Amino acid sequence: MDFPGLITVGPDDREYAESAITLLGDSFMEEMWFSTWLEALDAAGIGEKRKRALLHAVFADDVEAFSPYGAIHMLEDMTAAVGGYLFSELRGETLTSIEGKQAGRHFLAEATDEERALLERREHEMEPISSFDWARDHAQGDHINFFAWAVDKNARGKGSLRRALEPFFAYADEHGLNCYLECYADRLQSMYEHLGFELVDELHSPDFDVFERRMVRYPRPGANR
Repeated sequence: MDFPGLITVGPDDREYAESAITLLGDSFMEEMWFSTWLEALDAAGIGEKRKRALLHAVFADDVEAFSPYGAIHMLEDMTAAVGGYLFSELRGETLTSIEGKQAGRHFLAEATDEERALLERREHEMEPISSFDWARDHAQGDHINFFAWAVDKNARGKGSLRRALEPFFAYADEHGLNCYLECYADRLQSMYEHLGFELVDELHSPDFDVFERRMVRYPRPGANR
């Protein structure tokens, strides 16, 4: 998807791709799913700098995997990055199949054997609260799915996120499409509700305090006219 005010990052747009990877990797150090996942490394005494490098590798995989589908976007001032796709533009693929083909190439190249073992074990433990490809079943048709977004910490509170998301919402409203996301914190749920999302359900695990909130924004015909 191409929108006014947003740069759609292509597979060969290395400068924008690196900026998106940095924004997403730095921001998601604070996100509850990833911070819980990375906590598995504490047992080996692995610190924040190393965790950040691993998370950047994770998002290098996302950017590389999804940019061929027009699913990586940045504000023109580069203060926000959004990973979001129109399902019909995946050309028969799904989030799961795209990630499967990427196979964590950058992450596997970055992580040590010990780091991989610890994180793979933690990811398996977190499976009950890790439903990321549910939107296509709920939507039963075309839709927009957001799998990541981030704002430069120096631009927070200045409207960058809203400027980055409004083109998606305008398109969704015009074409009658649902928008989907997941989150893991009360603060984020409240913020997304303010953006028009509603809670679909929650996924819990007795092994973790953090839980998944699956959310949808239904189209609002005429809202952007």
